[in-house]
Order: sequence, then C-alpha cells, then structure tokens
Amino acid sequence: MPLIQTTSAAEEIRRLFQENQNIEKDKFPGLVTQHFQNKYASEDAFSQIPVLGLDNVPESFEDGALVVFYGMIQDTSLSSELYIAKGSSDEIGGWGLPDLQDNSNFQPDDLLECSVFWVVSIPGLSSWSTRRSSISKPDTQSPLPYKYPATNVAHVGVQLKVYDESLASPLRATDVHAFVGILNSESFHFNQDSEDVPSVPTLHVLFKNPLQRTIIPRSFPEASLKSSIQTVRKDLIQWIACEALDGDVIVAELILLTLLTKVQSRKPPILPLSLTISGFPPPANISAIPTLQHVLGLIFPMVSTIQLSLDTLNTTPFCPESKDEDLHSGWLQLPVGSIVILNEGAVTEGTVSNRGVSNIRVVQEAMQSQTLEYVFPFSNYRFETDINFVVLTESKNSTFFETNFNVPFDQKNTAAEVREILYKSADQISLPPDAKLDSFRRLVGAACVGKVAVGEDIGKYVEQDFITERAAGQFTADDLVRRMSIAKMVALSFHDTELSIVHWKHIKELERKIKEKQHLL
Repeated sequence: MPLIQTTSAAEEIRRLFQENQNIEKDKFPGLVTQHFQNKYASEDAFSQIPVLGLDNVPESFEDGALVVFYGMIQDTSLSSELYIAKGSSDEIGGWGLPDLQDNSNFQPDDLLECSVFWVVSIPGLSSWSTRRSSISKPDTQSPLPYKYPATNVAHVGVQLKVYDESLASPLRATDVHAFVGILNSESFHFNQDSEDVPSVPTLHVLFKNPLQRTIIPRSFPEASLKSSIQTVRKDLIQWIACEALDGDVIVAELILLTLLTKVQSRKPPILPLSLTISGFPPPANISAIPTLQHVLGLIFPMVSTIQLSLDTLNTTPFCPESKDEDLHSGWLQLPVGSIVILNEGAVTEGTVSNRGVSNIRVVQEAMQSQTLEYVFPFSNYRFETDINFVVLTESKNSTFFETNFNVPFDQKNTAAEVREILYKSADQISLPPDAKLDSFRRLVGAACVGKVAVGEDIGKYVEQDFITERAAGQFTADDLVRRMSIAKMVALSFHDTELSIVHWKHIKELERKIKEKQHLL
C-alpha cells in the first residue's frame, strides 16, 4: 500500500521553538496553534491538507504526516498526559516529535500536560458534506470499535492529543470539528498500565475548526434562492415524495418541516418535533435500509437509521456507558443536528428484556427532553443534545414511542411495487441535476440555521384563532405550541424571516389534509 507523503510540520514546530526561546514554555502551545491556523487560514491552503478518513485510512499515511480529520468527540474522560516540553539540550517535545535524545536530566518544570480524547468519524455523515480525497481504500477496522455509536459500521477512530489548553478546555462529547494535526501511531493512553496495550492512530493537534450543525457553513436567508425559493421548495418536496415515499407529498412536506426544527429554548422547552409515519410497509429483507435515509442523506449532512428489532433493543447499547473506566458508545451518542430514522419494520413478536426497556426509555427521553443519559458505575448523568427523530411503523401507532405527529403513509401502488420504492438502494435513486440538488441543500442548510420573528399583528391573529378553535373543540395550549413551532418551520422553508398569516394558514391546511388521511385509512 503506497504511503501518502506530506510536508513535515515537525520541522516547522522545531523552527518556531528555536525562534522563540524566550517565551514561557506554557505559552508555546498557543504560539503553535496561532502559527498553523494563520498558515492554513485560506480555503486554498486548507484544501491542500490530506483528509484522514475511510478514503484515506491511518495506514495510508507515513508517520508524522500532516492531516485533517473531520471527527466527533466521543470520550473526554481520558486522563491527561505529561510530556517533556523542553529537553536539556534545548530540544522541543510534544506533538508526536521523536523522543528527546537526552531526557534524563529534565527538571520538573520542564513537564507540561496535554489533554487526551477519543474521536471518531462523524456518525451518519453524508459524503457530499466534507472534502474527501480518494487515494486508497484498504479494509480497515478501528482498534476500539465499541467507541463508535453504530454497531458494525466502518469508521475511523483516533486518539487525540491537544497541547494548547485553550483548544482542549471547551471540547465536549459529540462536538464536531475539523482537527488538523500530526499523525502517528501510539499506545492507547487509557491502557498504559495494561499488559496488552493496543497501538492506535494518534493525532497531535495543531489547530481545529469547529463545524456548524450543517457541516458546510450556511447563512439565512440564502440570497441566491430569493427569486426561486417557492419553485425549489415545491420541487424538493416532490422529489422526496417520488423517490422515497411512493408520491406521498403530504408526508414528504411534514418530514421536511419537522426535520428543520431544533432546540430553540430549554426553559421553557421549545424542542425539536418528532414524527411517526404509520402504515409504513416493512421491507421484504429485514436488513434493507429505507430509501428515505438515502434521499435525506443527499440533502441533510448527518442521517442515521436504526433498524429496530428485538435483538437490537435487547443486546446493543443506545446510550454511552462506562465499563472499567472506559466509555463505550451507544446509538444515540450523536452530534447536534443529526437525524435518526427509527425503522420498526424488523420488530417481531417476543420478549423485551430489561435492557430493551431501558433502551426504549432512553430514546423516548431523548425525543421528549433532548437529553441523553451517560451511564457510569455509581451515577448517571444527562447531557444536552439536539437530534431529530422520524419513526417508521407498519402499525397505526409506533410500537414503542410517542411522537409529536403521527401521519399515515398513503401507498398508491401494489405491496411489491411499494417495497421496491421504499427500500431501493442508493444507486437506484433518480437524482436531479447537480444545480437543482445544490439548491435543495442550500434551502435546507440555510433553514436549519435560520430564525423567525413573530410580529405583534400575527401574534394577535394567532391568539384570536386559538380562542376560536379552543371554544369549538379539543384544541389545547400544547396543540398551539406545536402548531406555532411547525408554522415557523414553514416560514423557514420559504426563507422568510418573519411569520405571516400565509404561513399560519399553510400549516392549518396541512393539518387538515393529515386529518383527512387519518379518517380515510
């Protein structure tokens, strides 16, 4: 396997050190960060750094290569590591540089700490949403596969060493960044005292660029779509419906709107809305992935499917759990902005174990409170998250979960034909022209980061509408909050910055169509 040759960042670090002999040792890591961040600040310069990933796995690179890794922080609990910052012969240590030639006479104040993390490929990451370079694709297996959220999914896992405390201190589990650093292979830091210490890919961080929930930076509204937004929106919904939902545009629109919701407030709770698509036919082959994942993955940056079965519920983890002081991952340890499709098509009759019941509770709490439980030996902690959920079920209601919306799927073709549409492979999807697909992504990406204001006039209109509906039937305050949330998403999907009566009437008409479907099926 040919190794990828790269310019030596180590020589630059040594040169920086020699040029800054008078700087305090604990200030030098910050100088390194600033130097390399400035050097690769332009898009052209940054694009020259090879990408570490499944296209170019760690074994593809020579020791000491400069790489960029688009990764998610999985474990922040690893102990920090001491390193000799300066040797007796004025040599520099750290950043994966070769061991100092004479380290026998160092002084205690020559030691500094670096922070250690475990980072994995961003779960569910769509191939179009980050820069990739395809040089080699050897078979690879992460040395610590239990630290990746999805079971038996190919990925890259990397031990991260961060020398600049200003970079390390803000890092939290499930954060996503583009980490640039020097790659080598070292012992897994957690197991230093073990007899069997695995050697793992290790990235010595020079600097990092945080990634938006959309991965590709977006701004709202998208100026380039201003004149065509209504057409693009209509075409997007039609394309989702035709390719993944047997032409059901009502379901397609509700999927789009619910996936645009996000955490707006925790006190009071204004959280992402969850959706059940009922009457959704199961696959002929229980391992078949819904076409919906492939289609959504072409326009959203992070989409994952959990094929629910009794075995999945009873035997696999859905939340992170510390075992022997090593944090194992779970299905829902995902970045902010992730979409999770829960497919109940493989569920059969049988017994749900205690673990299965716990997993169902973890998912339901993630939907309702947008927090995820991390299990530790003597206590459990809840960490905030921001994930969208879509449940696919053959029944009238989800077997396990309660969601904000339940919309029946309306199949128009025979059972066999519908299954072909709902579970076709990614390469069978009819793609729109590149320019059209890009406009879909820009519409969705901008809407995901946008905000909608509610003016005084529309506020009064909504209030009066609520009073009228409540007096006439079963409309509640919770219904109003849910309708207001989805109405704002209507505005976002049209790239409007303020809610209007048109948006309000649009969502009421969509609700009417959904009720019609529920009565007919």
